[in-house]
Amino acid sequence: MLKTAALLLLCAPALAAQQPNDSLVIDLAGRQRVLHAAELHALPRGTVAASFGRAPQTYSGVPLVAVLLGAGLDTALHGPALAQALLVEAADGYRMAFGLADLDSTVTGRTLLLADSVDGHPLAAQDGPWRLVVSGDRHARRSVRQVTVVRVVAAPAPYPGGGRRPG
Repeated sequence: MLKTAALLLLCAPALAAQQPNDSLVIDLAGRQRVLHAAELHALPRGTVAASFGRAPQTYSGVPLVAVLLGAGLDTALHGPALAQALLVEAADGYRMAFGLADLDSTVTGRTLLLADSVDGHPLAAQDGPWRLVVSGDRHARRSVRQVTVVRVVAAPAPYPGGGRRPG
């Protein structure tokens, strides 16, 4: 299991390098699928307003939860499924981690949007073709430019003894 996870991490840059510029690798706990721009544009769309310390902008794109459900994510976003993590990776190696519960706007009041345009225009090359934008964020720290891979990974096994930490 550990060897498989290590191999997937080592192969991720190579897989991302082989994909077309406008597609995404979706990895659901080791099951990989490439979604092309046409598939992504066919999903329900949404908008997020963000300022990130400058004039407000309106980002348009696909809610990340719709992307993952379209790729085959189990729709049960409760119970044990919430122990999974979501990694969003960029072309330059930048990565951001979220809990799977962050996908549910009824829980967080926020939307994770995989944007392809801002203020009605396609994203600039240094930002796109896909950019993750989190509604309500005041800083761009969790915003990932040039998204290439979205990964759902299982959380580590609980501590022995009923999940309590030793010590």
